[in-house]
Amino acid sequence: MRILVFVKTFANPTLTFIYSEILEMSKKHEVLVVTNERRNEELFPFQNVKEVPFSNENIFSKIKLKLQYNNVPWSFKNSSYEKSISEIVENFKPDVIHTHFGFESWYFLYNFKNRIQIPIFISFHGFDASHKLNSWLYRQSIRKFLKRNDINPIFVSNFMKKHVADKLGLKTIKGKILYYGTDTEFFKPVNDRNIKNDEIIFLQISSFTEKKGHEYTIKAFHKYLRSRSKTSIKAKMILAGDGFLRQSAIDLVEQLKIADTVSFPGIVTKFEAREFMMEANIFVHHSITSLTVGDMEGIPNAIMEAMAMELPILSTFHSGIPELVENNLSGYLVEERDIEDYANKMELISNWSRVPINRKKVEMFFEKNTHQKSLENYYLEALNI
Repeated sequence: MRILVFVKTFANPTLTFIYSEILEMSKKHEVLVVTNERRNEELFPFQNVKEVPFSNENIFSKIKLKLQYNNVPWSFKNSSYEKSISEIVENFKPDVIHTHFGFESWYFLYNFKNRIQIPIFISFHGFDASHKLNSWLYRQSIRKFLKRNDINPIFVSNFMKKHVADKLGLKTIKGKILYYGTDTEFFKPVNDRNIKNDEIIFLQISSFTEKKGHEYTIKAFHKYLRSRSKTSIKAKMILAGDGFLRQSAIDLVEQLKIADTVSFPGIVTKFEAREFMMEANIFVHHSITSLTVGDMEGIPNAIMEAMAMELPILSTFHSGIPELVENNLSGYLVEERDIEDYANKMELISNWSRVPINRKKVEMFFEKNTHQKSLENYYLEALNI
């Protein structure tokens, strides 16, 4: 099968799940990546990539960028870009086309005339299925594309699919569910895991953005520490990752005077992430719906990886997370921004040990080979094979 994948930027370090999906699919099929901009080639090597810059180099460039941000359809059109895309498709002759992110897919879809009805898949991930839906023009674009017989939408959770349908005012919506896939051979528990009996380690690995909820995790951890001041068992928190809110999180830790118990190691490789998970006792991820723009998670990959490592999870009733984390079984879920309950659940989950059922859940529904097989089947179904 020939598969053309369009992603606006290839490859973004925060979107490794797309890169992994491409690599896995290329083991069995011929995959061509088309992108507006290629980055981090040394970190994310892939041979079959066509870079097609979307030029805004004219007097109206800033205006056009603003219009694209506000989802104005014609602002995505570009005659030279359309010609390049058409030539690539004509030469590669893909059986299917797979675009990622609704609002970024518009660069490709508004410049490609699908005269021979190649099946086109659009993966909606998070921001494009939450915040962007506040735009009337964006909703109109989605309605337009969903009416087309050649378009096949994919959602990362049942919650996201229903959320899009609700925002569009539809009782039902066509589309498939495709959970992200985790490498369970890489992320697996080891018997000699380096856990200290005199220390409880809470771990979060994520970007520092509003929807990751670091502010609430830190405030809850502060309350948790105060409630157990007389115990001899120490507790610490590791907040790995980077992002524009990282300094704010560091400042909050300093303000609460708990800097000696919270560390910020920065961006970590998957090998370092696994090491941290080997040493941790609990994985935390207080996902929230962003107040500023209404952005939401899909289902965080880091939680899947932690569950594959049999860690208990402390998270929130947010988006598709309850489809992965079962409250009182996989760990605990609390309502978004409920600092008091989150602190209480930190105390309760401190007594948990490994949770083998977490790994079984990931192996059954969120394993990378299951992900790839499901996606391949969706392609074949669209091709009537």
